[in-house]
Amino acid sequence: MARIRLKNIDSHLKELLKNKEFKKEFERERIKVALAQKLAELREDAHLRQSDLAKKLHVSQQFISQIETAQADNLTIDTLLNIARSLGRSVEISFPRLSIRGSGLKVA
Repeated sequence: MARIRLKNIDSHLKELLKNKEFKKEFERERIKVALAQKLAELREDAHLRQSDLAKKLHVSQQFISQIETAQADNLTIDTLLNIARSLGRSVEISFPRLSIRGSGLKVA
């Protein structure tokens, strides 16, 4: 793979995003990372370590780490609900109209 200058990365990404399969996978990964970051932020706001949250959920610290680094491919609604409850939170799912440029999922 050829080296890409940093100043050209935006134009390179824009070109790659023209490919429908690449764009689909890129959006999927972008959303996974946004969700992972939000879950880590909420855990930290609750002053918990990964190991503390893992104990509450009866899972391994490694599983929490996988979730927070977007490496967990088996994240289910039940797992999200359990994490949310353990952090004193709820999960809210809505179905707004899809915008032309939107991916269809927003992490707030």
